[in-house]
Amino acid sequence: MKLKQFSALEVVDYEDEVPHYSVHSHTYYEIVYIHSGTGRHMLNGREIYYGSGDVYLISPADTHSFDPAVATHFTVVKFTPDFITMHSGDLKALDRTKQLMHHAWVKENKIQVIAPYDQILKRTMTNLAESYLAGRPVNEVWFYHQFLSLIELCRMCIDHSKMKDFQEVDTDHLIDYLHENIYQPELLKIEHIARRFHISESYFSNFFKKTYGQSFRSYCNAYKIALIETRLSSSDKSVKKIAEEFGFHDSSHFYHFYKTIRGVSPEQYRMRNLNNS
Repeated sequence: MKLKQFSALEVVDYEDEVPHYSVHSHTYYEIVYIHSGTGRHMLNGREIYYGSGDVYLISPADTHSFDPAVATHFTVVKFTPDFITMHSGDLKALDRTKQLMHHAWVKENKIQVIAPYDQILKRTMTNLAESYLAGRPVNEVWFYHQFLSLIELCRMCIDHSKMKDFQEVDTDHLIDYLHENIYQPELLKIEHIARRFHISESYFSNFFKKTYGQSFRSYCNAYKIALIETRLSSSDKSVKKIAEEFGFHDSSHFYHFYKTIRGVSPEQYRMRNLNNS
């Protein structure tokens, strides 16, 4: 089900203890604020538990639904790009808003709203709802700037949440995990590690490179190559057996992996090492 909206902006404020809609999408953007209540938010197939003070950013590309466990008070700001362009000729403001609303991180994680932003966000949503629903003319410039404040508050909360994610990762434990599972490629997939260490898939690669000075893939490949060359130079294991040990089920893939990085085949490395010893 895709919900449509033909006005540039709407604000709805309601309380419900049953799902308002089943899983659906929109032709517009939504900023959803939870004043009170608990329940589940299904977003693009992911289940996130919500509570008082939570905020969610929904784009036309998303599918979602709320399933309240108890009566929940929602305020929802619904808008189209026209709302921004009709109040400002600054296309950068529109681009920044779209980038925020489509941000991959917010589709996978809960935004952490901390003091003092929690109270500012609550007041801003209340101001928008009360002024929109008052049934009398509203100063449009004031209203638009309240909307921009809401966008910037969400951006600041997301930035804080991402930093919190990074700070909570035990970097020593992460490296130990990579070393222990270097023989099992399935356990080194980013989506698996992201779940294991509770960090967003979208930001794991940036986090790793910033922390260790090289990409995640480069680090894993370098460590794997070092172990493979230890096997080649200090054991009589066949290349096929070494390939199997490191999770290569096809020797041709192992050869390609090694030669792409080293420029020679595993046998050539072994022979060169023997000749130099």
